[in-house]
Amino acid sequence: MVAAEKELTALQLWVEHAGKAAGTFLVKTAIAILIYIIIFKVLKRLLKHLNGYMEKKGVAKSVRSFTTGIIKYGVLFFTIVTIVVQLDIVESASIAALLASAGVGISLAAQGALSNMAGGLLLLVLKPFKEGDFIMVQGTDVIGTVDKIAIYYTSITTIYNEKYDIPNSELTGKAVKTVETGSFRRIEVKVGISYEEDIRRVEAVLQELLDADERILKEKQVYVDELGAHAVIMGVRGIVKAADFVQTKWDLNKAIRLRFAKEDIQIPYEQLDVHVITKE
Repeated sequence: MVAAEKELTALQLWVEHAGKAAGTFLVKTAIAILIYIIIFKVLKRLLKHLNGYMEKKGVAKSVRSFTTGIIKYGVLFFTIVTIVVQLDIVESASIAALLASAGVGISLAAQGALSNMAGGLLLLVLKPFKEGDFIMVQGTDVIGTVDKIAIYYTSITTIYNEKYDIPNSELTGKAVKTVETGSFRRIEVKVGISYEEDIRRVEAVLQELLDADERILKEKQVYVDELGAHAVIMGVRGIVKAADFVQTKWDLNKAIRLRFAKEDIQIPYEQLDVHVITKE
């Protein structure tokens, strides 16, 4: 009986201790959440004012977004660590040990993120392109307009109205051809014709197609580009607005094909003539 009473007493003491510890933990957690919410709302207001101030000073949208993003995530990270340590939700020694043991894994996992952040910073400082520019990324199918340069990614809307979020490290490591908004681009289309065709007649047809397209503004030119193995390569070119480049090129290719069919102008294809010599 005495042993049973001792065990019961020990159990009661453990339950009381566990209850107090759980209650204390819940109170600390509630305080931590409250402090986080307050800091988050204050930070949101401050960043809004900071963004407005930078906008008045003429700071680019991409720079504003990058700066506010860095401040936001940095402050929130240190806020969480400080709250956890100060409220003794987790002992500081435990946090230090956890960070030390996970240091290698965190550094490896963060390599991509840090690389993208560094890439974003380079894009904002060196400005190889800016928001609103029409760019072509070498080695990819991405051709479109830059919508936003953020901390980790750059958002691009392609000519097919598809949105790509490309890591900044990819853009800093590849060749990027930039065409600024509102500028002009040279359009060029080449087509082969048979050696049997009258070049002067073909030139007249192509010149007529160039003159008929109002999007081709100047420097309209028809020329013989190459005397190929199977065809005479004719070329047409002119200057168009950057925004009209792709659609104009598509339309011009279509117009040439339809007009050649109407005028019975042959577009040759590679072929091999075999001559058989027999002995009598």
